[in-house]
Amino acid sequence: MYDVISIRRSNPIGEVIATSGVELQSRGRRLVGHCPFHRDGEPSLVVYPDNQSYFCFGCGAGGDVIDFLGRLHGVGFKEAASMLAVPVAGQRVNTSRPQAEPASATVVSPKAAEVIDASVWFWHDALWRSGEALAYLESRGISPAVAERCRLGFGLAGLADHLRRGGLSLGLARGIGLLSGERDVMLGRLVIPDLSGGRATWLTGRSVDGRQPRYLNLRSGTPLLGLERVRANHVIVTEGPFDWLTAVQWDLPAVALLGSQASRATVKSLARFSRVYLALDNDEAGHRAAGQLLQALGGRAGIVGLPRGIKDLNDLGRQPYGRAAFWNCLQEANTTKEKLWDTHDAAPALRAA
Repeated sequence: MYDVISIRRSNPIGEVIATSGVELQSRGRRLVGHCPFHRDGEPSLVVYPDNQSYFCFGCGAGGDVIDFLGRLHGVGFKEAASMLAVPVAGQRVNTSRPQAEPASATVVSPKAAEVIDASVWFWHDALWRSGEALAYLESRGISPAVAERCRLGFGLAGLADHLRRGGLSLGLARGIGLLSGERDVMLGRLVIPDLSGGRATWLTGRSVDGRQPRYLNLRSGTPLLGLERVRANHVIVTEGPFDWLTAVQWDLPAVALLGSQASRATVKSLARFSRVYLALDNDEAGHRAAGQLLQALGGRAGIVGLPRGIKDLNDLGRQPYGRAAFWNCLQEANTTKEKLWDTHDAAPALRAA
């Protein structure tokens, strides 16, 4: 039995839909975006925060936050409600927003972690057999070496059989959003995991063919992607997974917010660094998020202004001059005038583990 009213109140529908990978734009008191349930050429999905509902004028899908997650993940009411339900301790556990303390680690059971790690290895092996996936990575400026280093993968068919052969629970795989029945949920998606202690504990799948939502996340709290890799006392904060991969390719200590909002847990995790460089997207949402983090982190933070005409770090990384240009941006952002980014003295310390 679920308290539907409490679930709706505790999980604002706009936040849940946005953090499920749907980009929403404000239109007065409504939010508008591309519907993830059909090929939506023009934004047909309308979200009504006032009454906690949504409706797609293209395919007719509509309902509350429970209905949305059920449709998105191909599950029934009970399973969708359980993803959002508030447990006795009062901690919401199954939304996509960062919830873990610290934000570097996603809380999953040991058995679920085994399923996630085995799945990521399966997809990582599949990556090298997919010309489509390798071509997509090349188009985003990400090298095979980084794909290997970050254990990127590609969703090819056969995950259920792979898990079954390994004696792993298909029920757990369904519960965390990797399978819908026997169907691979990440089929045809570029898989980007977060690694903790050398094991994958969370992942997101990026569509490579224009399907919505662009990103499909694991059903658990969203981490500060890449935080465990950072060994320096300063960090570059990016917005999306491919911005983070670009920074990794440049051997820079970086994390990704996985969106344009930061939780209190994220701010707490970033506060451990002596210097925080905010290299978020060059748009209104990115500027707003950078301003909020700048205010929350105080003097330890600085905003990295990207060159005019560049939309994000991955966009810059695809330019012939990208790395040198970003180095200059970092120098300008270093308001203390310390030689943090000197290529001769500081570069080894800047590298993430």
